[in-house]
Amino acid sequence: MKTTIFYFSGTGNSLYVAKSIAKALGDCSVNSIATFKSDSQIGSADERIGFIYPSYYGNLPRIVRKFIEGLDINPETWLFGIVTMGAPMGLGSGAAVALDKALAEKGLTLRYCNGITMPRNYVLKYNPLSPESAAKHNAKADKRVIRIAKEIKSGKAVIHKSSMTANNLYENIDSLDESFFVEDHCIGCGQCERICPVQNIKLINSRPEWQHRCEHCVACISWCPEKAIQYGDITKGRRRYHNTGVEVSEFNG
Repeated sequence: MKTTIFYFSGTGNSLYVAKSIAKALGDCSVNSIATFKSDSQIGSADERIGFIYPSYYGNLPRIVRKFIEGLDINPETWLFGIVTMGAPMGLGSGAAVALDKALAEKGLTLRYCNGITMPRNYVLKYNPLSPESAAKHNAKADKRVIRIAKEIKSGKAVIHKSSMTANNLYENIDSLDESFFVEDHCIGCGQCERICPVQNIKLINSRPEWQHRCEHCVACISWCPEKAIQYGDITKGRRRYHNTGVEVSEFNG
């Protein structure tokens, strides 16, 4: 069965999972939610469509919700979701609930949803894992990908979620980038501009400037090769994390 995967990723965890699931399923295309455009109906009774995305405080990232609202999906399509998160499914299950609700509002049925614990990466809240600990988490995630792919292939409808409700994190999110700034050792490479999924960063006089339509995916701060981007005083001295199984060039394609 042909499968189409749509992913949203900042540090690369969800992109890594999307690539891994695609490989395990076979006959699968992987598309960035940030760049995919369609003015016609997608999917069919003989196709699967999957959404792979991180849990944002137990919710769908705003960009994922808006993307789903704008899609025209054949209601007979077999739909699945995979949530990546820095904690076990119980704490991220609100993001599964939110996906189920977003699809139901369009008259669509979520057939399968599961979660994969990945190295935690939200540097604005805590210090990311060491490279050694992150590698161990990713190794466990690889094994979980295989199990999840088998379940999807089986066609059995399973939604791993609790009654947990999704949190509202969208208020004033656009302006939350006001605390980002760049330190003097920035080399003006433009990687932050290229990695941003919503073109929220412009390089002006070889320095990044944030344009106040932020999704708070922390891609810019996580992928900066010089660790020159900070978020107020919160991130100073903290490690940076991005998934080493993906490259910047793979994003948003």
